Amino acid sequence: MQELARYQRPAFLNDHPPVLARMNLTGIPGTTLPAGAVLGRTDDGELGLWTKDRTVTGILAGEVEVPASGKALADVYIHASVVAEELIFADGVTDEEERQALAALRGVGIYSSVTWADASGDKAPENDGGDA
Repeated sequence: MQELARYQRPAFLNDHPPVLARMNLTGIPGTTLPAGAVLGRTDDGELGLWTKDRTVTGILAGEVEVPASGKALADVYIHASVVAEELIFADGVTDEEERQALAALRGVGIYSSVTWADASGDKAPENDGGDA
């Protein structure tokens, strides 16, 4: 009899089937990067936690402990539907930078449902499908 492995979808994923890629990750030796972390590349190609000086690349699929070498192989979601509120950003990333990252993620094939707000904090108007 064939036994099927159990799969538990991470809290940050929606129902759309994700696509993974295995990538080389750079980080501070001894740190653990959590699943759901937003990743980005530097101009010289190093992949790590996203900050505004990096190009958004994907979402870390599983927790990764960075070894003494500072480099680890990691599974990264490069196409997925995610829950924005469950994603993890680097310390110091502002709310505005998070919104910019979410928009950039959409550009690389990672979609999220978020409540966009204007500068005053008011919720953006819903499109009711009627005539403008």
